[in-house]
Amino acid sequence: MGTGIAQLAARCGCTVRLIEVNGDVLRRSLEEVRKRLDRSVEKGKIEAAQRDAILERIQPGQRIEGLEAVELAIEAVVEDLAVKQRVFAALEEAAPPTAVLATNTSSLSITKIAQGIKDPSRVVGMHFFNPAPVMPLVEIIAGKASSEASLDLACETAKAWGKTPVRAKDTPGFIVNRVARGYYLEALRLLGEGVAGVDEIDAVMKRFGGFRMGPFELMDLVGLDVNLAVSTSVWEQMGKHARFTPHEIQRELVEQGALGRKSGRGFYLYDGDHPLPAHSVHRRSYELSPLLSDAMLAFATRAGAGEANSTEQYVFTRILGAILNEAGHAYSDGVAGSDDIDIAMLKGTNYPKGPLAWADAIGHRTVRGLLKTLNDKIGDGRYEPASLFAKAF
Repeated sequence: MGTGIAQLAARCGCTVRLIEVNGDVLRRSLEEVRKRLDRSVEKGKIEAAQRDAILERIQPGQRIEGLEAVELAIEAVVEDLAVKQRVFAALEEAAPPTAVLATNTSSLSITKIAQGIKDPSRVVGMHFFNPAPVMPLVEIIAGKASSEASLDLACETAKAWGKTPVRAKDTPGFIVNRVARGYYLEALRLLGEGVAGVDEIDAVMKRFGGFRMGPFELMDLVGLDVNLAVSTSVWEQMGKHARFTPHEIQRELVEQGALGRKSGRGFYLYDGDHPLPAHSVHRRSYELSPLLSDAMLAFATRAGAGEANSTEQYVFTRILGAILNEAGHAYSDGVAGSDDIDIAMLKGTNYPKGPLAWADAIGHRTVRGLLKTLNDKIGDGRYEPASLFAKAF
């Protein structure tokens, strides 16, 4: 991630100090940047002279030093609070007092990262998405002490680098990693309950929801270990609420080393021309009350899955309902405005629609009716409707 951010900044004309304490990792990072730029030259996207100029603007180093002229420092080290705090203490000493210090954390508290810094108003979150040179979204997160000037500089920099910034409050998972939990976790629950298999669930969400990738395909792409770590972090920081409880199936696969595409096996097996489901489903029957059936049909019809069979509708409505509900909770909790939440999910995860705009199109009364009926059926409180959906339309 740090390498991608460095490449992005250098390509946009910035002089960059790329710091990595491990010399081998640093060399591999520079080689990766060169390979990416070589491919861009081969495809005619940039000239060879531009490639050379970009590489010249990246100044590698293994120590946090030589930062006297730095205006913005972006940290992208391991997701460990203590490590990040040590890095920020070193950055504060090495960078000028006017420099903004940003963290690329995906789930840790900006406020906690800034603890111990003499001037925490300089610290903000700048959460890029992988690959940083390509993905358009940057979440700009305000810690409790973050100054408006620091946040403005982060936003202006993101825009100057061709990105779409969205503002978010310092809460677990920010926007994207919080709202997206429903896509993954509800799919895992359906698999664990024996409702449908991994390929069936993926197919439903792509066909009827318009998602580019199904939840299991996406977990395999991201890495099951990374996805589980984010889920666990958000769950713990959100008071271990049932909406965010990590699933045992994912834990078991991670323990087995089945991490997805990068290990050759996850929910799918990647040793042939086409991925094949690698996790079997132990099918079990389920019953829907007439009330839930009616609520499910109303929701599915208005959401574009009216032609799906009952099992497909059950899968579709539970997963989409979980996404819309979390977006509603995030809005009600003041994490971000409705437009920023929708933009974040469109740009950061390639969702087919912004979840709050989707909920508006379906109708809040219909969304609330499904969630309330599911909440009564499941009984653990994870479907408790967000207060946003109390609006009767």
